[in-house]
Amino acid sequence: MKKFIICLLGITALYSMQSCGSTDSVAKTITVKSGELPADINNPDYTLIGTLKERNSYDKYLIKGFEQYNGKYVLATENEIKNKYTDIDKYRYQMDYERESGEVFTASKNQPLSGRPYQSVPGKRFYILDRKTNKKYIRKTWSSFYAKEIQAYIKAIEANN
Repeated sequence: MKKFIICLLGITALYSMQSCGSTDSVAKTITVKSGELPADINNPDYTLIGTLKERNSYDKYLIKGFEQYNGKYVLATENEIKNKYTDIDKYRYQMDYERESGEVFTASKNQPLSGRPYQSVPGKRFYILDRKTNKKYIRKTWSSFYAKEIQAYIKAIEANN
């Protein structure tokens, strides 16, 4: 059991290093050319919406991430977006995510490969929704480290001038 835990911790550490790279380096990969950002996201006529999920465990990181954003933005729940921010010419873009999961191999040499030597790892794949055209600009990768993903996305939007 001890070897299993050590193996699991090692795999988790490797996964963390891959998923949690510097936000600057991740932000450089989020571009218009990669299809992950709309070309006019920094248009001064638009106010970006950050989607609150009414879960403090997530919302606090969204708030912190948007505090670094120099453009116009609002943070709103789905209900507020639907009922209060209906002007899609002003509130054209919305940042949100979809939940995804993957599997990490967790078997050790003393554990047989039969059965299920994998652990499910939940994550989020962020996207920008163009509310006018209903097009999603979806991140190419997903991550369990959503605070870092939010920071990287905000940096990428800022850099897209």
